[in-house]
Amino acid sequence: MQENSSFFLEFLNKILPYKWSIASITFIGMIVSAINLYFTPSIYEAQSIIKVKTDNSRREIGELNPLEDIYSSNSENIDQDLALLQIFHIHKKAIDKLNLEVQYYKKKRYKKIELLDNLPIKVLSVTILDKKIVGKYIKIVPQKSKILIEIEDKSYRKLFNYNEEITTPWFKFKVTKNSDFNIPLYIKLNGNSRDIYENIIKKNFNAIRLNKNASLIKITFQNNSSKRAISYLNNLMDIYIRESIINKSKQNNKILNFINRQLKNTGQALKSSEKELENFRIKNSIIEPTRQSQGLLDRLSNIEVQLSQIDIEKRLINTISHNIKRKNRDLSTITPTLRELGDEPTIRVIQNLQELERRANELSREYTSKYPALRAIRRDIRRDSQIIIKNIKQLQTNISQKENKLLELKKKYERELKILPTQEKKLIDLQRNHEVKSKMYSYLLEKQAENNMKRVATVSDYEIIDSAYSNGIPIKPKKGMNMAITTIFSLIAGLLLAYLRSSLIDRLQSVKDIKELTDLPLYAELPILKNSKYLTRDSSQLLRSFRNLRTKINFSHPKHKGNVILVTSSPLREAKTNIVSNLGYIFQKAEYKTLIMDFDIYNPKVHKGFNLNLGIGVSDYLAGEENSMDILIQKTKYKNLDILTAGSIKDDISELILSRRLFFLIETVKKRYSYIFIDAIPLTMEADVLYIMKYSNVNLITIQEDYTRKSFIKNIQTKIGEYKFKNIAILAITNG
Repeated sequence: MQENSSFFLEFLNKILPYKWSIASITFIGMIVSAINLYFTPSIYEAQSIIKVKTDNSRREIGELNPLEDIYSSNSENIDQDLALLQIFHIHKKAIDKLNLEVQYYKKKRYKKIELLDNLPIKVLSVTILDKKIVGKYIKIVPQKSKILIEIEDKSYRKLFNYNEEITTPWFKFKVTKNSDFNIPLYIKLNGNSRDIYENIIKKNFNAIRLNKNASLIKITFQNNSSKRAISYLNNLMDIYIRESIINKSKQNNKILNFINRQLKNTGQALKSSEKELENFRIKNSIIEPTRQSQGLLDRLSNIEVQLSQIDIEKRLINTISHNIKRKNRDLSTITPTLRELGDEPTIRVIQNLQELERRANELSREYTSKYPALRAIRRDIRRDSQIIIKNIKQLQTNISQKENKLLELKKKYERELKILPTQEKKLIDLQRNHEVKSKMYSYLLEKQAENNMKRVATVSDYEIIDSAYSNGIPIKPKKGMNMAITTIFSLIAGLLLAYLRSSLIDRLQSVKDIKELTDLPLYAELPILKNSKYLTRDSSQLLRSFRNLRTKINFSHPKHKGNVILVTSSPLREAKTNIVSNLGYIFQKAEYKTLIMDFDIYNPKVHKGFNLNLGIGVSDYLAGEENSMDILIQKTKYKNLDILTAGSIKDDISELILSRRLFFLIETVKKRYSYIFIDAIPLTMEADVLYIMKYSNVNLITIQEDYTRKSFIKNIQTKIGEYKFKNIAILAITNG
């Protein structure tokens, strides 16, 4: 916890100097987010729920319909229904009904608002000549009896009449006027149904399964108009249900048409056989055959009926065989025929094949033919196709074998028939023919009635549980949440940027950074106030700070005479001379005999602060040109404060500082003054200032917030270890 608290305080200290930058970044982020939200249209969502009628669901609700095995939806795999709801073919009619080919807008308060009702103009007969214009705004400006067409990014402007064909390099259309308008309107061309599906519908439509244990599908559509979203979903569901009924009826009608043709032919043959039998009986006065002949007649009749049924089955199987050999075959069309033939195993293989083909089509949109999963699915497709062909051939073989057995049995009974008397044999032939036609006609009538019932009973595999609705509340953008998130992220960005700047910028951010950079003691914090270069008023904050510093120096160096205090700085000279001058002033005010020595020989300034001449001074003494202190030291207007200026500038100043005369100079003034304050050369890590520092009781290094370089403080720490200094401290200058 202490470590976390320490890190937090360190982080806070580093970013505080940039508090206004952080606030500005946060505020700018909020403004940008607000502007973006203003121009972002509100999106509404409509949703609906449909139920897929599976075999299990029918049994649960007690629909014991004998036709359910034939017309069950086979939609246990709800994923297939979800995939179907996503394809363009299902959406096309709903898109055409919604009329999204052209959208109309007006500009209000700098943003475009869509017009849904009471349109002043109508754009008709749209032809897209360049697909790049799809989704672009086209400006229509009223001009008395004409209109001006503008396309800004194309630099296109041209006048046209109403109701005339407007032709440009990108589109053609006509504009009719419904009512007067005096503001510019904007239209957006969305292209054909495919373009609308790809650009608008596909990305805003979704279908999901509500529960893995329930056959319920939730479909949603998002749009900037809740009314349009509801209308689109309702249209889509109506079309989807209607299409499912039409497709199922289409398959049943093929079988029903075949039965009707056979029924017509058989009915005509039945009437002919009835007439021929009746004429024979009247002519030969024979009413009924003998018991032996009747038995033979019944057996032959049954065989003939079975052979007729087999003939129908052969025609059906031949039709199936012809369909599967076509390139663009639709296996769903042969499913009802296979059900009539009782071949359920092949039907299941067809259903699996259709699912494999759907998955292959989906994968082929995203992957090449070498994609492993796609190659595996296509291998399964070839396998199932071969199984279907093999099953149909086997079905043909089984029907042929059954037919051959019946034909052999028929020949046997016909041989027995030949030994009967001629008239009785003729009667049996006629009666057998009539009975076969009659039974066949009854069989076909039964099949016709059965398939008519199937057609009437054909219902959709889908039921609308909940019609499309919207609560009228935009789902996006969520303005409150977006503003909160943007504010938080902007604040975080501002904090991180401030921390980064603090870490990268080589300038002292605050006095607290000193503790991280060096172990040197902090002697005092001195505020440098504006318009207060020197101490003038007893009540000033600066004066109070220097009094506190005076007290600390007194306690640390209480000698009656000879306390030498050296003040230096970085090459930037952080108020060094200012501090030395104020220290001299504050100590003399306390009746201490005080001397300020200006050793900043390259850039002397002390004399200026006290309105003195540079004259002769330190450099002249070190050069041996003047030995009298009375001549070198200048008086100030303050009784207890004297100044020893830098003197005349010498070219060999470094050699002079290293001479023995420096020692004699300091020892001499120590005997005459209680406190000597040295305004030293900046601490450039050269021997000049380091040599002077050996003679002082304490060496104060000035640093300043937002001014002193951090690298300078680190270098001090290095030099202290190198030269074994123990009397160095820091004077921190704050920004007030």
